[in-house]
Amino acid sequence: MNIKIKFYQKIKLSDGTKLSSNIYLPEDYTNQKKYPTILVITPYVSDENHERGLFFSRNGYVFITVDCRGRGNSEGKFIPFQDDAKDGAEVVNWIGEQPWSNGKVGMMGGSYRGMNQWFVLKEFPKYLKTIIPTASVGPGLDFPKYNNIFYPYVMRWLMLTSEKTINQKLFGADFWTQKQEELYKKNAKFNSYDDIVGYPKEVFQNWISHPSHDEFWQQYYFKPEESKQINIPILSITGHFDSDQPGAMKYYTDHMKDGNNQARLNHYLIVGPWSHGGTRRPAKELGGFQFKENAVLNMNALHLNWFDWTLKKGKKPEFLKDRVAYYTMGTNVWNYTSDFKNIANAKKEFYLSSTNTDAKSIFNSGKLIESPEDSDKNPDEIVYNPLANNGIDNPSYTSDNKDFYKDQSYVNDKEVLIYHSAPLKEDLNINGKIAFEAYIELDVDDTDFEVSVYEITKDNESIFLQTDQLRARYRNGLKKVDFPKRNTINKYLFEGENMFSRVVKKGSRLRLIFSTIDNPNVQKNFNYKEDPASQIAQKAKTAIIKLFHNKKYPSKIIVPIKK
Repeated sequence: MNIKIKFYQKIKLSDGTKLSSNIYLPEDYTNQKKYPTILVITPYVSDENHERGLFFSRNGYVFITVDCRGRGNSEGKFIPFQDDAKDGAEVVNWIGEQPWSNGKVGMMGGSYRGMNQWFVLKEFPKYLKTIIPTASVGPGLDFPKYNNIFYPYVMRWLMLTSEKTINQKLFGADFWTQKQEELYKKNAKFNSYDDIVGYPKEVFQNWISHPSHDEFWQQYYFKPEESKQINIPILSITGHFDSDQPGAMKYYTDHMKDGNNQARLNHYLIVGPWSHGGTRRPAKELGGFQFKENAVLNMNALHLNWFDWTLKKGKKPEFLKDRVAYYTMGTNVWNYTSDFKNIANAKKEFYLSSTNTDAKSIFNSGKLIESPEDSDKNPDEIVYNPLANNGIDNPSYTSDNKDFYKDQSYVNDKEVLIYHSAPLKEDLNINGKIAFEAYIELDVDDTDFEVSVYEITKDNESIFLQTDQLRARYRNGLKKVDFPKRNTINKYLFEGENMFSRVVKKGSRLRLIFSTIDNPNVQKNFNYKEDPASQIAQKAKTAIIKLFHNKKYPSKIIVPIKK
């Protein structure tokens, strides 16, 4: 191996800030040759990309890993999201002017690095010829909040990326569990969490000052006229269990909706049976699920094939048999379609019923039936007192089951409503997101809800399918607050957090769990009108939640299927 690495090369930006880069040059590098370049811009310090740099430089590319502004060996101050677009575009154009560059730059990377590629593309730098955004963060959609509900995890990530170094050991410490439980048990204001952690943070305070999906968050996405300008091939990658799938799919679906025809034909999507990290490091096992060897894609080879196709004159990657590739769990096969909208072509609806039960127990549950009851009994009811702190003792929170996607501890949580279908008469090939249309009455101005759906096999094994969360004040959209009228029945639509594909077997039942959100992993809502980030325990309200289900108020789950 005769790889040449230029360490800590400074790229001077237009404002005078110098970003640090490590440049990996190919084995056959000479001053006379010109090469395509692969770029990763990372807030996690360039050392992480060493093995990747060696791989791509051995395969005829210049590989460059750049520390974000204010991180690693780069100058300036790192403010997440703020400077990435302009900085990245300047880096791309700097690369294109180097003597070893042939004017073709491709970008890759996952999570923040995936989102970064979309930011850079929004600037349309001259030399950017392709991107492979993987598990792309969706600012304001899946991080630092989901459906406008924030998470204490925000501070943990901000500490990871604070100042210059990586802080990896601190990121994984039990310290964070202790601190979020302290916030929860003290019933403290969410906006005091950075003080509880001991690291006051301007970014944290700025983010939580934008609880709605306002212009602050919308600026990070493509306007229709921007989507129309995209003219490079794109390979988007996400996973069924990717916590940033909402962001990855938002970028993808916006382009499919508004992009020009040629660019849309050159935008490919892969959705595998992977977690967030698994989109970079696929595995055969995840949380109790077992997949076949075909789930373990060779990501380096896939990326290399893509870059050979788009930056050189190679063939299209063999794996990409059509523009959408998605893995179906249960049968463990890859399926393909030319249009993501075609993954499902029908739907099946299951209506809630509980004529002879309060639906509060797994053995005395309500039902999921195929048509609504003409007149069901009284609505099912749960009570949520945010000061009781029941969530810290809930089995679903305390469980340390490594097979977490098959764990059934949640059925013993306090204040949940449970519904079961009859055994299925045929296999259900579920593709997409399971929605929950619910008719709910509240006696307070606001609260937070959670819904989850599971497959229960003939052997009573629980298999996680879908979850979603919704804050009552945002039931009609994330952009503005609309408080429900007290003691009035309102319709709520839970659209599902992540799309997935699974064949649910004949003889299995579906299980629906409905509850409020009450655990230390999530921002607490004290159930009154003020922004939950600044709510105080002294004004907390106990919420009585009534879930209706009859012909007039037909609460139901809507299951997208492929026939």
